[in-house]
Amino acid sequence: MTSASHSSIVRDSAGVRIAENPSDARGEEWRLQIPAVLEIGRSEGQGPGPDLFGSVRHAILLSTGDIAVADGLAAEVRVFNEDGGHLLTFGGRGEGPGEFVNLWTIAELAGDSVAAVDAAGERVSLFTPAGTFARSFAIPRIPGASFPNVIGWLEEGPLLIETRTRSPSRDTRDQSTHFLYAADRHGETLSTLGEFPGVRLGGNGLGLAFGGRAVFAAGGTVAWYGHSSRFELTGYDATGSLRRVVRMHRALRPVTDTDVSVARAEVEEGLRGMTGPAVERMLATEFASTHPVHGELLAGAAGDLWVERYRSDFAEDPVPQVWDIFDADGRLTAYLEAPNGFRITDIGARSVLGVHTDPLGVEAVRLYQLQRGPGER
Repeated sequence: MTSASHSSIVRDSAGVRIAENPSDARGEEWRLQIPAVLEIGRSEGQGPGPDLFGSVRHAILLSTGDIAVADGLAAEVRVFNEDGGHLLTFGGRGEGPGEFVNLWTIAELAGDSVAAVDAAGERVSLFTPAGTFARSFAIPRIPGASFPNVIGWLEEGPLLIETRTRSPSRDTRDQSTHFLYAADRHGETLSTLGEFPGVRLGGNGLGLAFGGRAVFAAGGTVAWYGHSSRFELTGYDATGSLRRVVRMHRALRPVTDTDVSVARAEVEEGLRGMTGPAVERMLATEFASTHPVHGELLAGAAGDLWVERYRSDFAEDPVPQVWDIFDADGRLTAYLEAPNGFRITDIGARSVLGVHTDPLGVEAVRLYQLQRGPGER
């Protein structure tokens, strides 16, 4: 089956839905309505309270309409109602049941339980909607690989985990390899979804500056992978079967001598006064020939895929964060410019949740109404 809309072409091939989006595809403008519908947060000068955040690792919209916030500094999960009122707090720093060494991310699972990932403790803890600790399980590891990184959860329940290792090649310009695998709610590995190329490595063993890297996202029934050096995003089900391909032509932008000079100057300034082999290794970092074509990935509630446009970390004049939005078939539907200082953490059907950081570093959780198109209110 083949269909075309907005100059994008979608076809099905052997159970895989492939979407081809041309370079001139743009989509309509979506906006976050200003001001935010809700803001939760305060500065230290206003005194202590559950809405004083130290380091917001993640924030999610619960099925009840409440908002759960993972504060990494306090190692707590705090739940607020739709008006911003504090409902409950659970967790706390420690190694005991229901505590966290390093609270990393949270998710709501089927059955309304909340899962909290303790990265340093290498475990996932499950809590009831009332915040009562239920049980925990260890995050499974692949022997010889790096520390496991939890990507997210799929609708059917599997936990998606990514880990990294050096490729078996002995070439000095090696490339890291990422393994993506699924585990059940008892910590048993269910399947390996695949091996995926990561960052190219220079002769010093570090990734090439401005080089493309592996990015992952999970949402609905699809686990997404992309390599930011090219605009081809692939989606897999929990068994590792390829189900979706989203492509878009983006011209490659060369890394210029000016780009290299600016980046080197920033690195040297950051390492000023430091010495030793590690510093020498960083100063010997090599550069890719072209810039990436995209940044992070986010999976929306309706099967849509949000792809961040590439922004250089070394740009003298930082550009706004803009997301290209692809529908459940992979067609480029829209684009959205996020407010300055706002990091998106959860995407609903008609709302976007995230964390705003002001110039002083004070964090607040914000909920915006999503305006899908110019005629929507």
